[in-house]
Amino acid sequence: MPVKRRLHRTLPENATELARLLFNEWTKPKEKGQPVIILEGEKNEPLHIYVLWDKWRDLNQTERSEIIMDVVDNLAGEHRLPAGSPITVAMGLTAEEAKRMGIRST
Repeated sequence: MPVKRRLHRTLPENATELARLLFNEWTKPKEKGQPVIILEGEKNEPLHIYVLWDKWRDLNQTERSEIIMDVVDNLAGEHRLPAGSPITVAMGLTAEEAKRMGIRST
């Protein structure tokens, strides 16, 4: 199978708004509701990030992951993820998708 390089990344129109809302939740979490951010992994171990959010519904998995990683790249101070913990999974899931995969928010 040939290897192809993707030259241009096109995000959906609402990507900036979704990133803003996710960033706000990450830095000032609400008591309940969505999005739900799940960090799985210990310090100096690979980190898995799951964001459960029904607003992902119209985005494909690549778009969801790129938005999550853009937000992670912009975290600062106390919200920054631990150094030495490479992110190996950044997955955005709707509540139904998370349920089918056995990923729970509690």
